[in-house]
Amino acid sequence: MKCTLRLWFYITIMVLSIQSKGQDIEQMTNQKPLVINGTLGLGVGTYNSNGIPARQRAFSYLLSGAPTVSVYGVSFPFSVVVGDQQRGFRQPFNQYGISPRYKWVTVHAGWQSLEFSPFTLAGHTFLGGGLELNPGKLRLGFVYGRFNKAIEEDPNQVSAFAQTPAYRRMGYSVKLGYGTEQNHFDIVVLNARDEPGSLKNPVTFSGINPAENLVLGTSARFTFFKHVLFDFDLSGSIYTNNKLSDTIGSNQLRKVALIRKLVTLNTSTQLLAAGQGSLGYQGNNYNVLVRYRRVDPDYKSMGAYYFETDVQNYTVEGGWRLLKGQMQLNGSLGLQNDNILHDKAYRSNRKIGALSASYNTQDYGIDLRYSNYGITQDRGLNPIVDTLRVARTNHNINAMLRYNINGDLLAQGFVLVGNIQSLVDLNNFTSGQNTSNSKTVNFSYQLSFVPRSLGLNANVNYTVADISFGRTVFYGPSLGLDKQFAKGKYGLNASVSYQQQQNNKKDAGNLWNGNVNGSYLMSKRNAVSISFSYLKSNSRDITLPGFNELRSSLNLTHSF
Repeated sequence: MKCTLRLWFYITIMVLSIQSKGQDIEQMTNQKPLVINGTLGLGVGTYNSNGIPARQRAFSYLLSGAPTVSVYGVSFPFSVVVGDQQRGFRQPFNQYGISPRYKWVTVHAGWQSLEFSPFTLAGHTFLGGGLELNPGKLRLGFVYGRFNKAIEEDPNQVSAFAQTPAYRRMGYSVKLGYGTEQNHFDIVVLNARDEPGSLKNPVTFSGINPAENLVLGTSARFTFFKHVLFDFDLSGSIYTNNKLSDTIGSNQLRKVALIRKLVTLNTSTQLLAAGQGSLGYQGNNYNVLVRYRRVDPDYKSMGAYYFETDVQNYTVEGGWRLLKGQMQLNGSLGLQNDNILHDKAYRSNRKIGALSASYNTQDYGIDLRYSNYGITQDRGLNPIVDTLRVARTNHNINAMLRYNINGDLLAQGFVLVGNIQSLVDLNNFTSGQNTSNSKTVNFSYQLSFVPRSLGLNANVNYTVADISFGRTVFYGPSLGLDKQFAKGKYGLNASVSYQQQQNNKKDAGNLWNGNVNGSYLMSKRNAVSISFSYLKSNSRDITLPGFNELRSSLNLTHSF
Protein backbone atom coordinates (compact mmCIF):
# COMPACT_ATOMS: atom_id res chain seq x y z
CA MET A 1 0.00 0.00 0.00
CA LYS A 2 2.85 2.40 0.84
CA CYS A 3 4.53 1.71 -2.52
CA THR A 4 1.27 2.39 -4.34
CA LEU A 5 0.78 5.71 -2.52
CA ARG A 6 4.36 6.73 -3.19
CA LEU A 7 4.00 5.83 -6.88
CA TRP A 8 0.84 7.93 -7.20
CA PHE A 9 2.60 10.79 -5.40
CA TYR A 10 5.50 10.88 -7.86
CA ILE A 11 3.18 10.48 -10.86
CA THR A 12 1.25 13.51 -9.62
CA ILE A 13 4.49 15.46 -9.22
CA MET A 14 5.59 14.57 -12.76
CA VAL A 15 2.26 15.61 -14.21
CA LEU A 16 2.13 18.88 -12.30
CA SER A 17 5.84 19.73 -12.55
CA ILE A 18 5.50 22.61 -14.96
CA GLN A 19 6.57 26.22 -14.80
CA SER A 20 3.52 27.92 -13.35
CA LYS A 21 4.37 29.72 -10.14
CA GLY A 22 1.23 31.26 -8.71
CA GLN A 23 -0.88 30.32 -11.75
CA ASP A 24 -4.50 31.47 -11.21
CA ILE A 25 -6.81 28.63 -12.28
CA GLU A 26 -9.58 31.09 -13.19
CA GLN A 27 -7.30 32.71 -15.80
CA MET A 28 -6.15 29.44 -17.40
CA THR A 29 -9.49 28.92 -19.17
CA ASN A 30 -8.94 32.17 -21.09
CA GLN A 31 -5.66 30.90 -22.60
CA LYS A 32 -5.22 29.05 -25.89
CA PRO A 33 -5.05 25.26 -25.53
CA LEU A 34 -1.75 24.90 -27.40
CA VAL A 35 0.83 27.47 -28.56
CA ILE A 36 4.30 26.69 -29.95
CA ASN A 37 6.86 29.43 -30.45
CA GLY A 38 10.55 30.03 -30.14
CA THR A 39 13.69 30.60 -32.19
CA LEU A 40 16.11 28.64 -34.36
CA GLY A 41 19.60 29.82 -35.12
CA LEU A 42 22.59 28.85 -37.23
CA GLY A 43 25.97 30.47 -36.74
CA VAL A 44 29.39 29.97 -38.33
CA GLY A 45 32.63 31.64 -37.35
CA THR A 46 36.28 31.93 -38.34
CA TYR A 47 39.37 32.70 -36.28
CA ASN A 48 42.96 33.55 -37.11
CA SER A 49 45.81 34.55 -34.79
CA ASN A 50 49.47 35.44 -35.05
CA GLY A 51 51.99 35.67 -32.20
CA ILE A 52 50.11 33.54 -29.64
CA PRO A 53 48.64 30.02 -29.59
CA ALA A 54 45.15 29.91 -31.09
CA ARG A 55 42.45 30.50 -28.46
CA GLN A 56 39.71 28.84 -30.51
CA ARG A 57 39.26 26.75 -33.66
CA ALA A 58 39.87 28.19 -37.11
CA PHE A 59 36.30 27.32 -38.13
CA SER A 60 33.32 26.77 -35.86
CA TYR A 61 29.60 26.29 -36.23
CA LEU A 62 26.64 26.29 -33.87
CA LEU A 63 23.04 25.23 -34.43
CA SER A 64 20.69 26.24 -31.64
CA GLY A 65 17.00 26.08 -30.93
CA ALA A 66 14.79 27.36 -28.12
CA PRO A 67 11.22 26.14 -28.71
CA THR A 68 8.55 26.77 -26.08
CA VAL A 69 5.32 24.80 -25.87
CA SER A 70 2.48 26.48 -23.96
CA VAL A 71 -0.57 24.56 -22.78
CA TYR A 72 -3.34 26.83 -21.46
CA GLY A 73 -0.77 29.50 -20.67
CA VAL A 74 1.67 27.15 -18.93
CA SER A 75 5.08 27.18 -20.63
CA PHE A 76 7.38 24.21 -21.37
CA PRO A 77 10.70 25.61 -22.64
CA PHE A 78 13.28 23.41 -24.39
CA SER A 79 16.78 24.14 -25.67
CA VAL A 80 18.88 22.33 -28.26
CA VAL A 81 22.54 23.07 -29.01
CA VAL A 82 24.63 21.32 -31.68
CA GLY A 83 28.09 22.62 -32.45
CA ASP A 84 31.64 21.61 -33.22
CA GLN A 85 32.54 21.94 -29.53
CA GLN A 86 29.29 21.23 -27.70
CA ARG A 87 26.13 19.24 -28.22
CA GLY A 88 23.17 18.90 -25.96
CA PHE A 89 19.46 18.77 -25.41
CA ARG A 90 17.97 20.29 -22.30
CA GLN A 91 14.49 20.36 -20.92
CA PRO A 92 14.13 21.60 -17.33
CA PHE A 93 11.18 19.41 -16.35
CA ASN A 94 13.31 17.72 -13.68
CA GLN A 95 13.25 20.95 -11.68
CA TYR A 96 9.78 22.29 -12.35
CA GLY A 97 6.98 22.99 -9.96
CA ILE A 98 3.45 24.27 -10.08
CA SER A 99 1.62 26.53 -7.65
CA PRO A 100 -1.99 26.84 -8.86
CA ARG A 101 -4.06 29.40 -7.00
CA TYR A 102 -7.82 29.65 -6.60
CA LYS A 103 -9.05 32.59 -4.53
CA TRP A 104 -7.37 32.19 -1.11
CA VAL A 105 -6.05 28.66 -1.68
CA THR A 106 -2.60 27.98 -3.18
CA VAL A 107 -1.31 24.46 -3.83
CA HIS A 108 2.40 23.75 -4.28
CA ALA A 109 3.64 20.62 -6.06
CA GLY A 110 6.92 19.55 -7.64
CA TRP A 111 10.17 21.44 -7.18
CA GLN A 112 9.62 24.43 -4.93
CA SER A 113 11.66 27.21 -3.37
CA LEU A 114 9.61 29.04 -0.74
CA GLU A 115 10.29 31.41 2.13
CA PHE A 116 8.25 31.40 5.33
CA SER A 117 10.81 33.51 7.26
CA PRO A 118 14.48 34.52 6.75
CA PHE A 119 15.98 32.09 9.32
CA THR A 120 13.71 29.02 8.97
CA LEU A 121 12.38 27.98 5.56
CA ALA A 122 14.28 30.49 3.44
CA GLY A 123 14.58 29.50 -0.19
CA HIS A 124 15.94 25.95 0.00
CA THR A 125 14.75 23.96 -3.03
CA PHE A 126 12.82 20.80 -2.24
CA LEU A 127 10.76 18.22 -4.12
CA GLY A 128 7.34 17.76 -2.59
CA GLY A 129 4.05 19.50 -2.02
CA GLY A 130 2.28 21.93 0.22
CA LEU A 131 -0.68 24.16 0.83
CA GLU A 132 -1.12 27.83 1.71
CA LEU A 133 -4.46 29.13 2.96
CA ASN A 134 -5.20 32.83 3.38
CA PRO A 135 -8.91 33.19 4.23
CA GLY A 136 -9.31 36.78 5.39
CA LYS A 137 -6.33 37.62 7.59
CA LEU A 138 -5.38 34.06 8.49
CA ARG A 139 -1.95 33.02 7.18
CA LEU A 140 -1.58 29.22 7.13
CA GLY A 141 1.04 27.19 5.33
CA PHE A 142 2.38 23.65 5.24
CA VAL A 143 5.00 22.00 3.01
CA TYR A 144 6.60 18.57 3.02
CA GLY A 145 9.21 17.05 0.77
CA ARG A 146 12.73 15.90 0.02
CA PHE A 147 15.36 18.57 0.69
CA ASN A 148 18.33 16.44 -0.40
CA LYS A 149 18.49 13.31 -2.50
CA ALA A 150 20.76 10.43 -1.53
CA ILE A 151 24.14 10.54 -3.28
CA GLU A 152 26.51 7.63 -2.82
CA GLU A 153 30.17 8.30 -2.15
CA ASP A 154 32.49 7.36 -5.00
CA PRO A 155 35.91 6.39 -3.55
CA ASN A 156 37.43 6.60 -7.05
CA GLN A 157 36.64 10.32 -7.38
CA VAL A 158 37.94 11.88 -4.18
CA SER A 159 38.72 15.41 -5.36
CA ALA A 160 37.39 18.95 -5.29
CA PHE A 161 35.43 18.21 -8.48
CA ALA A 162 33.75 15.02 -7.26
CA GLN A 163 30.05 15.08 -6.45
CA THR A 164 29.53 15.57 -2.72
CA PRO A 165 27.81 12.55 -1.14
CA ALA A 166 24.64 13.18 0.88
CA TYR A 167 21.96 11.37 2.81
CA ARG A 168 18.35 11.65 1.71
CA ARG A 169 16.83 14.50 3.72
CA MET A 170 13.11 14.75 4.33
CA GLY A 171 11.41 17.60 6.12
CA TYR A 172 8.37 19.77 6.63
CA SER A 173 7.58 23.33 7.62
CA VAL A 174 4.46 24.88 9.14
CA LYS A 175 3.46 28.54 9.23
CA LEU A 176 0.70 29.94 11.47
CA GLY A 177 -0.02 33.63 11.33
CA TYR A 178 -2.51 36.45 11.26
CA GLY A 179 -2.58 39.71 9.31
CA THR A 180 -1.68 41.06 5.89
CA GLU A 181 1.62 41.44 4.04
CA GLN A 182 2.06 44.90 5.60
CA ASN A 183 0.88 43.98 9.11
CA HIS A 184 1.23 40.42 10.35
CA PHE A 185 2.67 38.09 12.96
CA ASP A 186 3.77 34.56 11.98
CA ILE A 187 5.10 31.53 13.83
CA VAL A 188 7.13 29.13 11.72
CA VAL A 189 8.38 25.63 12.52
CA LEU A 190 10.80 23.61 10.37
CA ASN A 191 11.76 20.00 11.07
CA ALA A 192 14.06 18.04 8.76
CA ARG A 193 16.25 14.97 9.15
CA ASP A 194 18.66 12.81 7.20
CA GLU A 195 17.92 9.10 6.73
CA PRO A 196 21.01 7.03 7.68
CA GLY A 197 19.73 4.03 5.72
CA SER A 198 19.40 5.99 2.46
CA LEU A 199 23.04 5.21 1.55
CA LYS A 200 23.87 1.61 0.69
CA ASN A 201 27.62 1.98 1.26
CA PRO A 202 29.26 3.47 4.37
CA VAL A 203 30.80 6.92 4.04
CA THR A 204 34.58 6.74 4.55
CA PHE A 205 36.27 9.73 2.88
CA SER A 206 33.94 12.74 2.94
CA GLY A 207 33.22 12.59 6.66
CA ILE A 208 29.54 13.52 6.36
CA ASN A 209 27.14 12.41 9.08
CA PRO A 210 23.35 12.13 9.16
CA ALA A 211 22.00 15.30 10.74
CA GLU A 212 18.70 16.54 12.10
CA ASN A 213 17.26 20.01 12.66
CA LEU A 214 14.35 21.67 14.46
CA VAL A 215 13.87 25.43 13.99
CA LEU A 216 11.27 27.64 15.65
CA GLY A 217 10.92 31.20 14.41
CA THR A 218 8.70 34.24 14.57
CA SER A 219 8.33 36.91 11.90
CA ALA A 220 6.38 40.15 12.14
CA ARG A 221 5.76 43.34 10.18
CA PHE A 222 3.81 46.31 11.55
CA THR A 223 2.94 49.82 10.38
CA PHE A 224 1.84 52.41 12.96
CA PHE A 225 0.22 55.77 12.25
CA LYS A 226 0.84 55.22 8.51
CA HIS A 227 4.48 56.29 8.85
CA VAL A 228 6.20 54.18 11.53
CA LEU A 229 7.55 50.85 10.22
CA PHE A 230 8.63 48.03 12.53
CA ASP A 231 9.67 44.45 11.73
CA PHE A 232 11.58 41.63 13.35
CA ASP A 233 12.58 38.01 12.67
CA LEU A 234 13.73 35.75 15.51
CA SER A 235 14.68 32.07 15.31
CA GLY A 236 16.19 29.36 17.44
CA SER A 237 17.76 26.29 15.82
CA ILE A 238 18.38 22.92 17.47
CA TYR A 239 20.85 21.26 15.11
CA THR A 240 22.13 17.73 15.70
CA ASN A 241 25.22 17.35 13.53
CA ASN A 242 25.41 13.56 13.92
CA LYS A 243 22.33 11.51 14.78
CA LEU A 244 24.61 8.54 15.53
CA SER A 245 26.60 10.28 18.27
CA ASP A 246 26.40 9.24 21.91
CA THR A 247 23.08 10.14 23.47
CA ILE A 248 22.62 12.17 26.63
CA GLY A 249 21.32 10.48 29.74
CA SER A 250 17.52 10.41 29.95
CA ASN A 251 17.52 12.01 33.42
CA GLN A 252 18.95 15.18 31.91
CA LEU A 253 16.22 15.39 29.25
CA ARG A 254 13.05 15.02 31.26
CA LYS A 255 12.30 18.74 30.98
CA VAL A 256 12.50 18.65 27.18
CA ALA A 257 10.51 15.48 26.54
CA LEU A 258 8.39 17.22 23.89
CA ILE A 259 11.47 18.40 21.97
CA ARG A 260 12.95 14.88 22.09
CA LYS A 261 9.94 13.66 20.12
CA LEU A 262 10.71 16.13 17.33
CA VAL A 263 14.50 16.02 17.10
CA THR A 264 17.36 13.78 18.24
CA LEU A 265 19.34 15.25 21.14
CA ASN A 266 22.87 14.00 21.79
CA THR A 267 26.42 15.21 22.32
CA SER A 268 26.57 16.72 18.82
CA THR A 269 23.47 18.90 19.30
CA GLN A 270 23.79 22.69 19.15
CA LEU A 271 21.26 25.32 20.22
CA LEU A 272 21.87 28.56 18.34
CA ALA A 273 19.87 31.72 17.62
CA ALA A 274 19.56 34.36 14.92
CA GLY A 275 17.54 37.53 14.70
CA GLN A 276 17.13 40.87 13.00
CA GLY A 277 14.87 43.86 13.33
CA SER A 278 14.35 47.39 12.10
CA LEU A 279 12.46 50.52 13.14
CA GLY A 280 11.87 53.31 10.68
CA TYR A 281 9.86 56.39 9.89
CA GLN A 282 8.66 57.13 6.35
CA GLY A 283 7.72 60.77 5.86
CA ASN A 284 6.49 62.54 2.77
CA ASN A 285 9.95 63.81 1.81
CA TYR A 286 12.32 61.99 4.17
CA ASN A 287 12.91 58.65 5.84
CA VAL A 288 15.08 57.22 8.57
CA LEU A 289 15.67 53.57 9.49
CA VAL A 290 17.58 51.75 12.24
CA ARG A 291 18.52 48.07 11.72
CA TYR A 292 20.03 45.41 13.96
CA ARG A 293 21.10 41.86 13.02
CA ARG A 294 22.76 39.13 15.03
CA VAL A 295 23.56 35.55 13.96
CA ASP A 296 25.28 33.12 16.32
CA PRO A 297 28.43 31.30 15.17
CA ASP A 298 27.64 28.21 13.07
CA TYR A 299 23.90 28.95 12.99
CA LYS A 300 22.25 26.61 10.49
CA SER A 301 18.80 25.78 9.19
CA MET A 302 18.03 22.91 6.83
CA GLY A 303 15.54 25.25 5.14
CA ALA A 304 18.27 27.63 3.91
CA TYR A 305 21.55 27.25 2.06
CA TYR A 306 23.84 29.76 3.76
CA PHE A 307 24.03 32.34 6.51
CA GLU A 308 26.81 34.77 7.36
CA THR A 309 27.40 33.66 10.94
CA ASP A 310 29.20 35.03 13.99
CA VAL A 311 28.19 38.54 13.03
CA GLN A 312 26.49 41.50 14.69
CA ASN A 313 25.40 44.54 12.67
CA TYR A 314 24.12 48.00 13.63
CA THR A 315 22.94 50.20 10.77
CA VAL A 316 21.41 53.67 10.56
CA GLU A 317 20.27 55.05 7.20
CA GLY A 318 18.16 57.92 5.99
CA GLY A 319 17.20 60.02 3.01
CA TRP A 320 15.79 63.44 2.16
CA ARG A 321 14.03 64.47 -1.05
CA LEU A 322 13.96 68.14 -2.09
CA LEU A 323 12.71 70.24 -4.99
CA LYS A 324 9.90 67.82 -5.90
CA GLY A 325 12.28 64.87 -5.87
CA GLN A 326 14.84 66.36 -8.25
CA MET A 327 17.38 66.58 -5.41
CA GLN A 328 18.04 63.65 -3.12
CA LEU A 329 20.34 63.26 -0.13
CA ASN A 330 21.04 59.83 1.36
CA GLY A 331 23.37 58.51 4.02
CA SER A 332 24.09 55.40 6.04
CA LEU A 333 26.40 54.27 8.81
CA GLY A 334 27.01 50.66 9.75
CA LEU A 335 29.02 48.97 12.51
CA GLN A 336 29.82 45.26 12.44
CA ASN A 337 31.78 42.89 14.65
CA ASP A 338 32.37 39.17 15.04
CA ASN A 339 33.37 37.09 18.08
CA ILE A 340 29.94 37.71 19.61
CA LEU A 341 30.34 34.75 21.99
CA HIS A 342 33.83 35.95 23.07
CA ASP A 343 35.46 32.62 22.25
CA LYS A 344 37.89 33.65 19.48
CA ALA A 345 41.48 34.77 19.75
CA TYR A 346 40.69 38.16 18.15
CA ARG A 347 37.70 40.37 17.40
CA SER A 348 37.27 42.24 14.11
CA ASN A 349 35.38 45.53 13.97
CA ARG A 350 34.14 47.03 10.70
CA LYS A 351 32.75 50.46 9.94
CA ILE A 352 30.88 51.30 6.75
CA GLY A 353 29.67 54.79 5.99
CA ALA A 354 28.19 56.29 2.84
CA LEU A 355 26.88 59.68 1.73
CA SER A 356 25.30 60.53 -1.61
CA ALA A 357 23.78 63.60 -3.18
CA SER A 358 22.14 63.98 -6.57
CA TYR A 359 20.35 66.63 -8.57
CA ASN A 360 18.77 65.58 -11.86
CA THR A 361 16.55 67.19 -14.45
CA GLN A 362 15.68 66.09 -17.96
CA ASP A 363 18.62 68.00 -19.48
CA TYR A 364 21.37 67.83 -16.88
CA GLY A 365 22.32 66.20 -13.62
CA ILE A 366 25.02 65.59 -11.04
CA ASP A 367 25.59 62.61 -8.76
CA LEU A 368 28.11 62.50 -5.92
CA ARG A 369 28.86 59.59 -3.62
CA TYR A 370 31.37 58.97 -0.85
CA SER A 371 31.83 55.67 0.98
CA ASN A 372 34.19 54.63 3.72
CA TYR A 373 34.98 51.08 4.79
CA GLY A 374 37.19 50.44 7.80
CA ILE A 375 38.31 47.35 9.69
CA THR A 376 40.24 47.07 12.96
CA GLN A 377 41.10 44.26 15.35
CA ASP A 378 40.74 44.08 19.13
CA ARG A 379 41.94 41.41 21.49
CA GLY A 380 39.73 38.44 22.18
CA LEU A 381 41.08 35.53 24.19
CA ASN A 382 44.63 36.55 23.22
CA PRO A 383 46.41 39.92 23.05
CA ILE A 384 47.15 41.35 19.59
CA VAL A 385 50.70 41.59 18.26
CA ASP A 386 51.14 45.15 16.93
CA THR A 387 53.16 44.08 13.89
CA LEU A 388 50.30 41.83 12.73
CA ARG A 389 47.31 43.94 13.74
CA VAL A 390 44.82 44.72 10.96
CA ALA A 391 43.72 48.37 10.84
CA ARG A 392 42.70 49.72 7.45
CA THR A 393 40.37 52.27 5.90
CA ASN A 394 39.17 52.33 2.30
CA HIS A 395 37.88 55.62 0.88
CA ASN A 396 35.87 55.77 -2.34
CA ILE A 397 34.62 58.90 -4.10
CA ASN A 398 32.45 58.84 -7.24
CA ALA A 399 31.14 61.75 -9.27
CA MET A 400 29.13 61.96 -12.48
CA LEU A 401 28.11 65.02 -14.49
CA ARG A 402 25.78 64.85 -17.48
CA TYR A 403 24.37 67.39 -19.88
CA ASN A 404 21.96 66.76 -22.77
CA ILE A 405 20.93 68.98 -25.67
CA ASN A 406 17.79 67.56 -27.26
CA GLY A 407 16.26 68.67 -30.53
CA ASP A 408 14.09 67.37 -33.33
CA LEU A 409 17.03 67.25 -35.77
CA LEU A 410 20.05 66.95 -33.52
CA ALA A 411 20.66 65.47 -30.03
CA GLN A 412 23.88 65.67 -28.03
CA GLY A 413 24.97 64.17 -24.74
CA PHE A 414 28.00 64.85 -22.54
CA VAL A 415 28.96 62.62 -19.58
CA LEU A 416 31.96 63.05 -17.26
CA VAL A 417 32.66 60.34 -14.68
CA GLY A 418 35.40 60.31 -12.06
CA ASN A 419 36.44 57.90 -9.33
CA ILE A 420 39.04 58.06 -6.56
CA GLN A 421 39.80 55.03 -4.41
CA SER A 422 42.34 54.96 -1.60
CA LEU A 423 43.34 52.24 0.87
CA VAL A 424 44.98 53.61 4.02
CA ASP A 425 46.79 51.17 6.30
CA LEU A 426 46.74 52.57 9.85
CA ASN A 427 49.36 50.11 11.10
CA ASN A 428 52.80 51.69 10.78
CA PHE A 429 54.44 48.25 10.65
CA THR A 430 52.54 47.11 7.52
CA SER A 431 51.53 50.36 5.75
CA GLY A 432 54.50 50.21 3.36
CA GLN A 433 53.31 46.93 1.86
CA ASN A 434 49.61 47.80 1.60
CA THR A 435 49.54 51.01 -0.43
CA SER A 436 46.73 51.12 -2.97
CA ASN A 437 45.37 54.23 -4.69
CA SER A 438 43.63 54.64 -8.01
CA LYS A 439 42.09 57.49 -9.99
CA THR A 440 39.87 57.15 -13.05
CA VAL A 441 38.41 59.79 -15.37
CA ASN A 442 36.13 59.06 -18.31
CA PHE A 443 34.55 61.54 -20.71
CA SER A 444 32.07 60.54 -23.40
CA TYR A 445 30.22 62.44 -26.10
CA GLN A 446 27.23 61.26 -28.14
CA LEU A 447 25.86 62.93 -31.25
CA SER A 448 22.61 61.78 -32.90
CA PHE A 449 21.19 62.92 -36.23
CA VAL A 450 17.60 61.99 -35.44
CA PRO A 451 15.98 62.10 -38.95
CA ARG A 452 18.87 60.10 -40.45
CA SER A 453 18.97 57.44 -37.69
CA LEU A 454 22.70 58.11 -37.41
CA GLY A 455 24.65 58.16 -34.17
CA LEU A 456 28.29 58.99 -33.40
CA ASN A 457 30.08 58.59 -30.09
CA ALA A 458 33.53 59.37 -28.74
CA ASN A 459 35.10 58.36 -25.46
CA VAL A 460 38.35 59.15 -23.61
CA ASN A 461 39.49 57.40 -20.44
CA TYR A 462 42.45 57.79 -18.10
CA THR A 463 43.34 55.52 -15.17
CA VAL A 464 46.32 55.65 -12.83
CA ALA A 465 46.90 53.03 -10.12
CA ASP A 466 49.56 53.25 -7.40
CA ILE A 467 50.37 50.09 -5.48
CA SER A 468 53.28 49.07 -3.29
CA PHE A 469 55.56 48.04 -6.18
CA GLY A 470 54.90 50.89 -8.61
CA ARG A 471 52.54 52.90 -10.77
CA THR A 472 50.50 51.76 -13.76
CA VAL A 473 48.76 54.15 -16.18
CA PHE A 474 46.12 53.34 -18.82
CA TYR A 475 44.70 55.89 -21.22
CA GLY A 476 43.19 56.06 -24.67
CA PRO A 477 40.26 57.09 -26.86
CA SER A 478 37.51 55.20 -28.67
CA LEU A 479 35.17 56.12 -31.53
CA GLY A 480 31.91 54.56 -32.61
CA LEU A 481 29.23 54.84 -35.30
CA ASP A 482 25.69 53.45 -35.53
CA LYS A 483 23.45 53.74 -38.58
CA GLN A 484 19.98 52.36 -39.35
CA PHE A 485 18.60 52.13 -42.91
CA ALA A 486 15.10 51.63 -44.29
CA LYS A 487 13.39 52.18 -40.91
CA GLY A 488 15.58 49.65 -39.12
CA LYS A 489 15.54 46.94 -41.78
CA TYR A 490 19.31 47.30 -42.23
CA GLY A 491 21.75 48.13 -39.46
CA LEU A 492 25.44 48.95 -39.29
CA ASN A 493 27.66 49.80 -36.34
CA ALA A 494 31.42 50.07 -36.02
CA SER A 495 33.89 51.02 -33.31
CA VAL A 496 37.62 51.40 -32.83
CA SER A 497 39.55 51.89 -29.60
CA TYR A 498 43.15 52.49 -28.57
CA GLN A 499 44.73 51.97 -25.14
CA GLN A 500 48.23 52.90 -24.04
CA GLN A 501 49.88 51.43 -20.95
CA GLN A 502 52.81 52.69 -18.87
CA ASN A 503 54.50 50.90 -15.98
CA ASN A 504 56.64 53.09 -13.72
CA LYS A 505 56.85 55.76 -16.46
CA LYS A 506 58.07 53.23 -19.03
CA ASP A 507 56.17 52.37 -22.20
CA ALA A 508 54.50 48.95 -21.70
CA GLY A 509 52.81 48.80 -25.09
CA ASN A 510 49.40 49.55 -26.55
CA LEU A 511 46.26 47.78 -27.68
CA TRP A 512 44.09 48.35 -30.77
CA ASN A 513 40.60 46.93 -31.06
CA GLY A 514 38.17 47.30 -33.97
CA ASN A 515 34.66 45.92 -34.55
CA VAL A 516 32.21 46.06 -37.48
CA ASN A 517 28.69 44.59 -37.24
CA GLY A 518 25.90 44.46 -39.78
CA SER A 519 22.31 43.20 -39.61
CA TYR A 520 19.51 42.62 -42.09
CA LEU A 521 15.88 41.93 -41.19
CA MET A 522 14.71 39.78 -44.11
CA SER A 523 11.17 39.44 -42.74
CA LYS A 524 9.34 39.64 -39.45
CA ARG A 525 10.62 36.18 -38.56
CA ASN A 526 14.01 35.96 -40.28
CA ALA A 527 17.17 37.94 -39.68
CA VAL A 528 20.84 37.70 -40.60
CA SER A 529 23.85 39.34 -38.96
CA ILE A 530 27.56 39.45 -39.72
CA SER A 531 30.47 40.72 -37.61
CA PHE A 532 34.23 41.23 -37.83
CA SER A 533 36.58 41.86 -34.92
CA TYR A 534 40.30 42.69 -34.98
CA LEU A 535 42.59 42.88 -31.93
CA LYS A 536 46.24 43.91 -32.05
CA SER A 537 48.51 44.00 -29.00
CA ASN A 538 51.88 45.76 -29.19
CA SER A 539 53.12 44.64 -25.79
CA ARG A 540 56.61 45.53 -24.55
CA ASP A 541 56.46 42.85 -21.85
CA ILE A 542 58.82 40.00 -22.69
CA THR A 543 56.62 37.53 -20.78
CA LEU A 544 53.60 38.52 -22.93
CA PRO A 545 54.71 39.30 -26.50
CA GLY A 546 52.61 41.19 -29.01
CA PHE A 547 49.97 39.40 -31.06
CA ASN A 548 46.95 39.96 -33.29
CA GLU A 549 43.63 38.18 -33.74
CA LEU A 550 40.90 38.30 -36.36
CA ARG A 551 37.41 36.92 -35.77
CA SER A 552 34.34 36.80 -37.99
CA SER A 553 30.86 35.35 -37.62
CA LEU A 554 27.67 34.90 -39.63
CA ASN A 555 24.36 34.21 -37.88
CA LEU A 556 20.91 33.33 -39.21
CA THR A 557 17.86 33.50 -36.91
CA HIS A 558 14.31 32.31 -37.49
CA SER A 559 11.42 33.03 -35.09
CA PHE A 560 8.23 31.01 -35.07
